[in-house]
Amino acid sequence: MNWSNRHSLLAGLSLIVLVNAIALAGVAWNRSEPADSRLQVSERELSHSYPYWRQDNSGIALLLNYRWPNSKPNDYSYDSLRQLSPEQMHALGFKVPSELNDESVRHYRRQLDRDGLLVLEFNGPLYQQQLHRAREQLEKSRADLAAVPDNKQLIESHKLARETLQREQTSASRLFVIDAGSDMANLRTRYPDRQRYAIVRGCFDTWAWHDDGRWQIGGSAQVPVAANIYLPQRWHALFAELPRRPETPGFPNSGGEKLFNAELAFGQRLEPWLVEFSAGKPE
Repeated sequence: MNWSNRHSLLAGLSLIVLVNAIALAGVAWNRSEPADSRLQVSERELSHSYPYWRQDNSGIALLLNYRWPNSKPNDYSYDSLRQLSPEQMHALGFKVPSELNDESVRHYRRQLDRDGLLVLEFNGPLYQQQLHRAREQLEKSRADLAAVPDNKQLIESHKLARETLQREQTSASRLFVIDAGSDMANLRTRYPDRQRYAIVRGCFDTWAWHDDGRWQIGGSAQVPVAANIYLPQRWHALFAELPRRPETPGFPNSGGEKLFNAELAFGQRLEPWLVEFSAGKPE
């Protein structure tokens, strides 16, 4: 090996060490006290991500399950994308047209994605509203079916309403996106309860489509760190032995999830990590 190759190798190794040191320093700073917020969650808010495509991966990744207001399970329609209003998109720095036409909408949709902040509310008013709507829908379906007991469509609607309420009460995530913005201090002033509200970084993009003869625009967002919550090695054995949710009689596919409780902290960089982890108890 000549002098040039030797120094190139050393330079490469030094760069790797430097990058790793920067990454570790970032993790340490993120986890320095005090944490920005701490949420007491369960398997309802953290699901197990199975890396079946990487059989050599022994890590256990947990996925943060957050919902949008008025969201419906397994809804992949355009309606499910109506997450952020034009006013919220404007506050995030997007140029929102005052008049909607083919040209202005085309310019709106071409804007690049932006980073911003999302506020997550845990087990608060939004979740209670979701429960209330599910109960109301069940009562309505029960009354409708009582009036026409042989109607197959009403029978199916009543069955769906029962299952929806059961899912909301036992297994659906209680973590909802409640707000978005770009000013951390302003958001924390509006949502000061750090045991109820977590602020995370989000990636925002525009949407627009033509509906009933007119344009509609808005935005949607994702939380990149939601899929990168890893269970520390010291809890792997416990995770393997966790009890599972039993089936609820009359509700197929209502059980099977591993039950646990966890304390999830969001640090200086608003990135989450697990502070505590323990087995849950079947209800």
